[in-house]
Amino acid sequence: MCINNSELQGYKSLNRLAKKNSVVIIGSSYMKQMPVGELRQIFGIISDIYNRSLTNLSVFEANEFASDIVNELMPKKIVFQLGETDLENSNKSVDEVIEEINRIISTVKKIDKSIKMVFVSLNNLTDKEIEREYNQKLELISNKNKCIFADISSAHSDDINRIQTFRLLKYFMTDDLSIGFL
Repeated sequence: MCINNSELQGYKSLNRLAKKNSVVIIGSSYMKQMPVGELRQIFGIISDIYNRSLTNLSVFEANEFASDIVNELMPKKIVFQLGETDLENSNKSVDEVIEEINRIISTVKKIDKSIKMVFVSLNNLTDKEIEREYNQKLELISNKNKCIFADISSAHSDDINRIQTFRLLKYFMTDDLSIGFL
């Protein structure tokens, strides 16, 4: 579960060209495979969206990565979908992963309190019991920290359902905050 340096360097190069005050997605493999550019066009979203998801990104690696993204891109909104790598491929508990999400929230708020954070539920774990527990706790921690919780648990993880996932998330992908709560 180490960050792929090639992916990271590619994003660092792109970050120099990216517009500030946009929407940034930080996730693991599921979100990495999301064809955000095409879906953004299909659904007519005018916000600039940068997908900075990394293959097998661990929530325990995401804090520093998120901090770098905030400093480099100064986004208006960050959409996080984290935890899949840790809950599927390690011996980390739901509580340990949620505790690390709380640290990420604190880190982002220390850098810039005005950034809106959206935390997306998981929908692709093999163990549906763990997935339900995680999503419930993620919703609680999101609400406690005045973040937005986006529930995509009704969509599945295959390619066709990525479109459904994006359809569920499209209102959270805009930087127009009045639309983000529809």
